[in-house]
Amino acid sequence: MNGMFSLPPAPPPYPMDAFPIVVREAGFELMRNVQAPDALIGMGLISAISLACQSVIDVKLPTGQVRPTSQNLLIVAESGERKSTVYSMLHKPFSEWDSTAQRALGAKMAQYQIELDVWQAKNKGIRRSISKLVSKGESTDEMDWQLAAQTEAKPIKPRLRYFLRQDMTAKAIMEALEGDGESIAITTDEGHVLFQSAAMSHLGLLNRLWDSPEVLPLDRAGREQIMAMNPRVSVSIMSQPAPLKAYMKKRGAVAKGSGHWARYLVGWPASKKGFRWVNTNELVWECLPKFHERIRELLELYRSMIESGHVKRESLEFSDDAKSRWFDLAVQTEQMLRQGEYLSDIDDFASKLMEILGRLAAALQYFGGEGGKITLDTLERAFTLVRWHLDEFKHLFSPQFVMPQDQVDAHAVVKYLRTRIWLGPSSDTIVAKNHVLHSGPVRDRARLNAALGLIELWGGVLVGVAPKDKKSYVRLLNPYFGSIAV
Repeated sequence: MNGMFSLPPAPPPYPMDAFPIVVREAGFELMRNVQAPDALIGMGLISAISLACQSVIDVKLPTGQVRPTSQNLLIVAESGERKSTVYSMLHKPFSEWDSTAQRALGAKMAQYQIELDVWQAKNKGIRRSISKLVSKGESTDEMDWQLAAQTEAKPIKPRLRYFLRQDMTAKAIMEALEGDGESIAITTDEGHVLFQSAAMSHLGLLNRLWDSPEVLPLDRAGREQIMAMNPRVSVSIMSQPAPLKAYMKKRGAVAKGSGHWARYLVGWPASKKGFRWVNTNELVWECLPKFHERIRELLELYRSMIESGHVKRESLEFSDDAKSRWFDLAVQTEQMLRQGEYLSDIDDFASKLMEILGRLAAALQYFGGEGGKITLDTLERAFTLVRWHLDEFKHLFSPQFVMPQDQVDAHAVVKYLRTRIWLGPSSDTIVAKNHVLHSGPVRDRARLNAALGLIELWGGVLVGVAPKDKKSYVRLLNPYFGSIAV
């Protein structure tokens, strides 16, 4: 079990100012117009800029390793936090690319079929000529040369190349990445769809894709091997807590043990529900279109690479002072892995921390259009963002943040009593314990007894047996229930 199943303390405001200007202005505009949680928007921004950058750049870490700029993100938010709205608005350029690719495929397939029919007719004619020459005992050298040239000229079947994927088998993932330099995102704003998909049952493959090996093969029985060279894959999951809890209950040990979650920036944003205002004015969008335009510029650069048949990604390096700071942070990270230090209980994430930082710094530098080497300022901005997510990872996955079952149950019972049973500050509210057992959120008698015992310690209730009917009752204490908001 892990701490994810208890609501973490409200995190500090998301460091939106750490983004390049074109990104942060789009983020602030979304915050004003959509009124979704700041971290939900911030993580959506990271998802979009990383996906745009992973196709065209890599990062050379100060250690000399060349790594991708892909990022994996896990965003936990309840229904009604406007996940779908944020997702669709930030990923609009990718959706447009995918729609255009779908429409263009029909025309390309029609042209391909014409070219294939012509090729097959010519191929058949050459082979027929060779057969005649062989039957006459004449030389076939000239026709052999023509056949070889004809074979080389066979039309290539068009492929549907698109970014945003959801329910994929391992085979489908590899087929999407077959070739050199392909780039996709396995992403959803409905986490239960992805958790139930085949993609999330292949964590070993997803881990290898995050590492982005130069060559990744997949053997197929009786068929040619699928070969993916220099693939780029990011994963972005927006999920309600319940589907994530169900997935973790089923496959949590595998996901944790394989280091899968350690490859994610995670966050559980504070809710905005109940604190949004009604805007009666027409929404003005000035900054988000500029953000979209920058994404489209990078997509066009990727398109030109793909169409040229040669994907050569630019490798961003760190400036000297940024390198020095990166190594300082690496030393601090290592020291904080010691027993009892801050990172000792999340050492799996800590082992990926500096690479995640380098990836994000490169994406911020390139997306912001600054050019040149990664500056110290950009690295510090990236560190501000990653530092926020480090605390979130600790709150969600660290064993020390696990809420015991009696506390989980007690909070659920308090909410039920407060919203369904309590009659108000001037009341003397008493409810039969059996009613709470049969109608409340905890319907196991032993667990309910433990929860009520804890609530008694908090000063919330008194539990006793009535002398007349010998039944147990729960008295709700007004000072406690009048002081809480649920």
